[in-house]
Amino acid sequence: MCSRPSCKQWLLLLGLSLVLLAASRSSHAQAATRFEIRAASLTASADWQAAKLRGEDDPLYVAPEVLLDNASVAQADAKKELGGQVFVIIQLTPAGAAQLELASRVLLRQRMAVMINGEVLMAPVVSAPLTGNRFAISGFGSLEEAQSVAQGILGKS
Repeated sequence: MCSRPSCKQWLLLLGLSLVLLAASRSSHAQAATRFEIRAASLTASADWQAAKLRGEDDPLYVAPEVLLDNASVAQADAKKELGGQVFVIIQLTPAGAAQLELASRVLLRQRMAVMINGEVLMAPVVSAPLTGNRFAISGFGSLEEAQSVAQGILGKS
């Protein structure tokens, strides 16, 4: 099985990218923290960028097309569980939720990178289409870092 989308999938991703580009130009003020979701792979491919998954030594490669970005985010809040794990809860706009569902269908059984300021925080394998408008990002060192990221995603200082 190929770890990258096929040609047909790339056409769907390109169409999704064009919709996202148009949406991002019309909403949100300039965000202080760059939030992106992209296709990812453990295998190098032409035009894909090498990236580091936070806390890992093995290389990861991310597609040049951004599938979701700050314009798709309606709300971002930092949380800390009783066990000490820190994360950011992302709530998507209705358009963002639809874009995430489409992207997850295209990338089924492949990796999807969640990136903050160009760094990959997590790159899970999509095991089922992602429905709904909320998800959590983990991998933060402190509640303060998570709060700063959540505020930055929304363009707040």
